[in-house]
Amino acid sequence: MDESKINENISDLDRIPVKHLVSKRDIGIEAFELENGNLMLEATLLDPYHLIRLNIHIEPQTKTIVHAKSEFANHPHKGCPMIAFKAKQIIGLKIERGIVKEVSQRIGGHEGCVHLKELIIETINFAATTLIGFDQGFGLMSRRFNILNEDQRFEISKEILKNTCIIYKEK
Repeated sequence: MDESKINENISDLDRIPVKHLVSKRDIGIEAFELENGNLMLEATLLDPYHLIRLNIHIEPQTKTIVHAKSEFANHPHKGCPMIAFKAKQIIGLKIERGIVKEVSQRIGGHEGCVHLKELIIETINFAATTLIGFDQGFGLMSRRFNILNEDQRFEISKEILKNTCIIYKEK
């Protein structure tokens, strides 16, 4: 087929536009199991103005945050690092429904930092995923859980993930 004929069928919206990268933000999160059995998450938020590091420890049996620390390694304003202590305000929270609202109240707003709040919420969401199946004896982010068929994984996680997406929409 003639290439000009192929291109006639591609709408302007389907063409890849010429673009120039102007900025990028990356959030990276790694999960580790500590010797004491706790879940440790190390997270970073990196963009042209920020490098924020976050370290959270969670006790898996109770899903309680037992340690939290942040560091502003790169920041746009000299006052930014003064907010790092706020991460400690999530200690004692449980990974359960309502935690995002609680984090937003404790970390966000005019007394907090939108970027630290964003990093904490993303890290907590990842922690919740890592903990799925833990109560059923599968351990942290268990391969045994992940190799179950879709129906089995759904049955185990349906209460935890109820109404979090279309798949888990309550009927």
